[in-house]
Amino acid sequence: MAATVSGGKAVLYINGAKAAEFDASLAALDAPLALGAGVAGLLDELQFAPALRSADWIRLSAASQGADSKFVTTQKEAEGQADAGESPGYLGILVKNLTVDAWVIIIILGIMFALAAWVMVVKSMFVSRADRDNRSFLKRFRGATSELLHLEQGAAHPNSSLYRLYQSGVRELKKRDIGAHDVTLSGASLNAVKASIDADLVRENHHLNSQMVLLTIAISGGPFLGLLGTVVGVMITFAAIAAAGDVNVNAIAPGIAAALLATVAGLAVAIPALFGYNWLASRIQNISADMQIFVDEFVTRVAEIHGQR
Repeated sequence: MAATVSGGKAVLYINGAKAAEFDASLAALDAPLALGAGVAGLLDELQFAPALRSADWIRLSAASQGADSKFVTTQKEAEGQADAGESPGYLGILVKNLTVDAWVIIIILGIMFALAAWVMVVKSMFVSRADRDNRSFLKRFRGATSELLHLEQGAAHPNSSLYRLYQSGVRELKKRDIGAHDVTLSGASLNAVKASIDADLVRENHHLNSQMVLLTIAISGGPFLGLLGTVVGVMITFAAIAAAGDVNVNAIAPGIAAALLATVAGLAVAIPALFGYNWLASRIQNISADMQIFVDEFVTRVAEIHGQR
């Protein structure tokens, strides 16, 4: 608290800020000045100045006093206060301390995740369409009698693997004039037709399983790439500490935590790819089993209708 008297005006300052102003004047004092008479309490410091102190001087004096005064701060304290004000969060600290090799690993893992996600989406749509068209065509096939070899004239099934196998069998039968004349199939001819359909069955299985290898690469390679980034990051952190000669938790923790981020990225790639691969593999296995059953069913019905008796 400070008070100034000059020119018939008295001004009261509290914590460096102007609190009150009123009319007052001081008479010249010839007698000794006595302070504290009748006052009970604690007084830390008392100053008298014969010259008028300015408002700026009082503010500066108030800022330099007290336990919480920050009249003088070091550069490190100022940087710490600025960092505390920004509050980057844990993830910001990890990203800030990533090394170049960790960035390279994380970028590669990001590309792998994008490819795996693309395969899972595209393959899921393909398998769903194939399963839907297979059910539709199989219903027509099992309901056919005399028109068994003329189902192409009806509705098309562009996504049905069973329909493509049926077309392969019909082509082989047409080469032998089956259905056009009163021609029967011998056992050797029937085996040749089945062999041709089986060859197309293998090609359909290849088409179903295409691009699935990208998911297996993401599953097996993602964690290992992440572990590689973590190991290299930890090595660099310890090498930097050894070169600086300063061993403390604050120097080690950010580098190791940032290195572990590569392992987290590897697991983030592998876990969704593992779930997607298992789901797609089960769907593909069901379609493959349906194709094998259809081949046997088709050959059996052809042999029953057009085979030698």
